[in-house]
Amino acid sequence: MTIRSSEDSLPPRQHRLSRAETRRRILAAAARVFARRGLEAASLDEVAAVAGFSKGAVYSNFASKEDLVLELMEQAITTRVERVSAALSGTPNPAGRSQEAGRLLTEALRQEPEWQVLFIEFWLLAVRDASLRERFASRRAPLRARIARLIEQQAAETGLALPAPAEQLAVAVLALSNGLGIEQMADPSAVPPDAFGLFLALLFHGLSAGPDS
Repeated sequence: MTIRSSEDSLPPRQHRLSRAETRRRILAAAARVFARRGLEAASLDEVAAVAGFSKGAVYSNFASKEDLVLELMEQAITTRVERVSAALSGTPNPAGRSQEAGRLLTEALRQEPEWQVLFIEFWLLAVRDASLRERFASRRAPLRARIARLIEQQAAETGLALPAPAEQLAVAVLALSNGLGIEQMADPSAVPPDAFGLFLALLFHGLSAGPDS
């Protein structure tokens, strides 16, 4: 899911849109507004205007800006996991799969820098607000589980003995993604295109790992 910062609003809404399409349009509008304004300055009024709906239509689908961000977060991670899963089936060796996964995730970081900024903004709010932190954690847990299942699937397909439980490795993968995203935004030259893949290979296969291991 790409967050766009275009000033253009979405096309005029059509009559009798399904609930799924209504939510999709609202989320697309929210992504644009959050990217342009930042989470704190963004308003649901503007989200509604960009989506082509009334504010009431937004509230009937999402109770708050926080709900919108949590849904966008889930979409972003789900899309990345699905993209990586589909690509890895054609890569024969375990270390090569790690490097290909790193390449795809690095590409996502470079193409969607606004998402990383939004995630950091939301994380800052969540760690300072106990109730929001609880909601953040409850939505984050199944996403980690999805990554853990992908790790287990890849291990089963390649015969890899995991160096730690898949759930812990999923946390490490997310930590790498967030950390490299932050460093890349601060100084793109500090994060070479192959860095993520190299670190994943080291994490899963040890110091001797290489593309042909």
